[in-house]
Amino acid sequence: MTTVGAAFEFEAADAGEIARRARGSGPRIWRAIRMPALFAVLVVEAIVLFPSLSKSAASFTAPDPGWFTVAIAAQLVSMRAYAVVERRMLAAGGPRVSLCKVTALTYAAHAMSISLPGGAVASATYQFRRIRSWGASVPVAGFAVASSAALSTIAFAMLAVACTILAGGGGLGSAAVIAVVAALVLAAIVVRRRSNTGDLLRAGSYAVRQVNRMMRRAPDAGVEALERFAHGLTAIKPRSRDWFAGLSFAMLNWVADLACLFACCRAVNADGTTLLLVSVAYLAGMSAASFTVVPGGFGIVDAAMILALTGGGMGTVAATASVVVYRSVSFALVGALGWIAWGATTVVERRRLGAAAVVD
Repeated sequence: MTTVGAAFEFEAADAGEIARRARGSGPRIWRAIRMPALFAVLVVEAIVLFPSLSKSAASFTAPDPGWFTVAIAAQLVSMRAYAVVERRMLAAGGPRVSLCKVTALTYAAHAMSISLPGGAVASATYQFRRIRSWGASVPVAGFAVASSAALSTIAFAMLAVACTILAGGGGLGSAAVIAVVAALVLAAIVVRRRSNTGDLLRAGSYAVRQVNRMMRRAPDAGVEALERFAHGLTAIKPRSRDWFAGLSFAMLNWVADLACLFACCRAVNADGTTLLLVSVAYLAGMSAASFTVVPGGFGIVDAAMILALTGGGMGTVAATASVVVYRSVSFALVGALGWIAWGATTVVERRRLGAAAVVD
């Protein structure tokens, strides 16, 4: 997700926004078209996706209420766990924000990620700006978003290794273990050396000057921003227990989502439902999501999961039903809650700004 370079882009975007507001009409036009454009995108997606969902839903009966409730509960736990990760990373160097606020941010950002074209960028940008609005500096906001994403990636890799070993991956399992251990060691080295940024700062300054020369800009353009960011980053000092807690909740985020898929399979009485088979299908779907630009990975993720389930012996109708129910929870329900959270947050923020303007 976001990196140090992305944080500079965010900072530049904020500066550009201020300049545009000073000029006048640009922001007003954007505010006028933003909501209609967003509504149009969501309507088009609903029109395109509804026929496929309704056709699949017609092939099976209603899911078992008990297991369906378990699936919803597991998905809510998954979202809450990621909110805890972000809050923990934010508290390491920035303001302490209530878990309720961070949870609303998590839902809204997730809704953007799975609903909008270029959702990952929109989601990261939204998270960054919301955290900045809570009083966090650019380095703190960038660190909170980037470190949460990094912990999530590491947790997913660890889950993949565990499933590969349980599935009897042999040499593949050993290679996966080595890769994850190497990633953890590299991450530990980066964390340990983050306080000593002299060499990195000099290398970064050199790179910025070379880019400026190629772009025919002033030699020192952006260097001061780089130095400010580097010094701000050194002030963020997460404790070892912060990293451990963050990684633990990041793992819970994935495991709870996996549990949601398992509960969905049981909810439609799918024959041959085993934890190992569901885990393989889940990993196939989530891995496929990394290689698609379609919002929410719709079609790609579903196909990967269905193929994995049927390849493991589950019937096609049962596999399709399981995935459709899972996506109705993880995609439709969570997406709807996310847009509700986004709307409520936007309304509250506008009222707060309006009240502050009246007081001034």
